[in-house]
Amino acid sequence: MRPRNPICRGLLAVVTAAAVLGGATACVGGRSADGRSHDVAEEADTRYGPAPRPHRDVTYQPDVVLVGGGSRSVRSVTADGLTWRIDPRAEGADTLARGKVMFITGRGVGRVLDVRPDGDDLAVTIGPVAITEVIRDGRFTSDRPIAFDRMVANPAGEPFWAETEESGPGTGGSGGGRLPGRSKSARIPAGQFNVTPTCCATGIGLHFTYDSGGIRLVGTLELMFEKPSGTFDLVIDNGSIRTAKFEVTGGTGLRLDVEGGSALGAGHNINRRITVPVDFSVPLGTFLGVPFSATVNQSLTIQTAFSAKNGNIQAKARYAFGGKLGFGYQDGSFDAWKPTGFQVKNSLTNSITGISVGVNGLLFAYQARLHVGIGAFGFSTGLYVGLTASVGVTIGSALGAPITVCRGATLTLFTDYGVGYRLPTVVVKVINIFLRVFEAKPIEAEGGIGGTTNVLNRNEVVPDVPLCRK
Repeated sequence: MRPRNPICRGLLAVVTAAAVLGGATACVGGRSADGRSHDVAEEADTRYGPAPRPHRDVTYQPDVVLVGGGSRSVRSVTADGLTWRIDPRAEGADTLARGKVMFITGRGVGRVLDVRPDGDDLAVTIGPVAITEVIRDGRFTSDRPIAFDRMVANPAGEPFWAETEESGPGTGGSGGGRLPGRSKSARIPAGQFNVTPTCCATGIGLHFTYDSGGIRLVGTLELMFEKPSGTFDLVIDNGSIRTAKFEVTGGTGLRLDVEGGSALGAGHNINRRITVPVDFSVPLGTFLGVPFSATVNQSLTIQTAFSAKNGNIQAKARYAFGGKLGFGYQDGSFDAWKPTGFQVKNSLTNSITGISVGVNGLLFAYQARLHVGIGAFGFSTGLYVGLTASVGVTIGSALGAPITVCRGATLTLFTDYGVGYRLPTVVVKVINIFLRVFEAKPIEAEGGIGGTTNVLNRNEVVPDVPLCRK
């Protein structure tokens, strides 16, 4: 049974806009070729992706199984994105086995970790693959700009990997319970956090709230864009990347507004990672029979450092920059493009406020990543470029007020890029524990080629006096 999700409802109203890129069929009356009504067929394609098909100019790897029927052969997908329940009568389904690569739709592609009958269905658990593990030869290039502002939301539900506790000293607080129910807004439970992701006409952003174990947090982080668009080119030759290019334009800046408080203080801090259980995507059409999509996903790491009871801290900032994100790759060499013209519109350091008898601090690492390729959620494979902002704010004890109250802020920006997939280490660990149930081979944290380039490092204290620089 396919669950009805408040975010999923209403997506058909915007799918027609995605059809401008050639990947979606407009909603019309009547029935499709397989007997389904057009709106049902289109909803399935939106949720699961269109089907791949053979093409004379593309060669798949020998262990790739193209399962017939596309979305109409998909019964359901688990919230973690790992297990696909499919029609066992679909063409090719009977050849699926551990170690093979299942390719059933543009979002349903991965290395088969486990396959077994489940009632009237076939349950296939998949892990990530590099795009060169799917395609042996082919050239895939955009003949028009990708309109990232036309994306629609694809929620995963409440997967177990959405919110995980990072290892490290000083972590505490309560465990990772689940929030009941789902509001009618775009707010999504992610462990004990509520997150509201946004994308993409004016930016890629995330609003979050947390209230547990005596700690309250609320904040908004946004990578701002002005009508973002992109282009790509990918040449795979004999299972290796020969040429790759992915360019995203329209970046205008970074905005953040965060605050937190603790009723308990030292010994009751948190260190959590949120992998937002929603990706935003738009189908780009089939390239040599391969259904490519553009996808955006987000993650956030939060660490608190409250040293006394009833401490609180607030900060906000806005930074502007221009240029483009992306990379070029040719015969083993990367050339990365990063934002330029950095300007401070609203100083982070000057905005820090808070009152406490102890030192308080917050650390956020926010990442927005754009993909072009196949797959879904953290298992997307293809070309990618991401921008990560690591922000730390601290404020000294109010007991030092007769002399001075020190405020400090750090901001680090870096971009990562490449061809393949990259998963957070903590998520890989959790998934691999889960996969032991199947006695399946552990998945790797990354596959493919890529790199990282630093964009900016800023470290400031106010006031700039020896006491605060210690």
